[in-house]
Amino acid sequence: MNLFKEVADIKTADQLNLPTPEVEYHNIVAQPTEHQQEMVKALSERASLVHSGTVDPSQDNMLKITSDGRKLGLDQRIVNQMLPDEPGTKVNQCVDNIMQIWRDGEADKLTQLVFCDISTPQAKAPASKAAKTLDNPLLHALEGAVPLPEQEPAFTVYDDIRQKLIAQGMPADQIAFIHEANTEVRKKELFSKVRTGQVRVLMGSTAKMGAGTNVQDRLVALHDLDCPWRPGDVGRILRTFKIKKNVEVTDNGKIII
Repeated sequence: MNLFKEVADIKTADQLNLPTPEVEYHNIVAQPTEHQQEMVKALSERASLVHSGTVDPSQDNMLKITSDGRKLGLDQRIVNQMLPDEPGTKVNQCVDNIMQIWRDGEADKLTQLVFCDISTPQAKAPASKAAKTLDNPLLHALEGAVPLPEQEPAFTVYDDIRQKLIAQGMPADQIAFIHEANTEVRKKELFSKVRTGQVRVLMGSTAKMGAGTNVQDRLVALHDLDCPWRPGDVGRILRTFKIKKNVEVTDNGKIII
């Protein structure tokens, strides 16, 4: 770093006095459900067994327990998708906040970002080579004669939020996942739609929607669903604006258990 300073003129944001917006932070607290409280007790019991050395580390360890705890803190249906979708959860409060800001910003087509690093959309698996080699009229006839049970789609927070926003009146084409822009060309097109207000809610993870995402023109709110907050998240909205000067950053990543 010292060597870099010898050839670089470094100026911080405070020194440049950049015209960044005034930010209002909201720490949204969701109370745990009964299922979450029971699961937290189970996590504590698992941790005690791990610390006592009575559990084979290949079967259970603190990394697995921590991962399960993060999933549980976001939504209990990530751990078990058969559990109910209860009102007042972190996800449902986030949906309500998004809808309210969406309605308030309708005239100016103001946009929002939603960061979530857990329960991201799953890519569709390509057809296996075996399935391709067994392609003949007889097999097609057998497939039609014996209907296979439909597999329950895996629960993801992304799909859940999108479905709820659409159900409350938001047009589907105004909601996008950064994961759907899997090429640089598609990403450029998506960012352009956000800047012009065609897409008004963009969801993504820090890895995919952090550094390099320049869609601040109409941004008015940023929602962070899971911990931790990172500069790569909040930095997407703390920038020079063309439309609105006051912004909101809501932290839905806190849950009291």
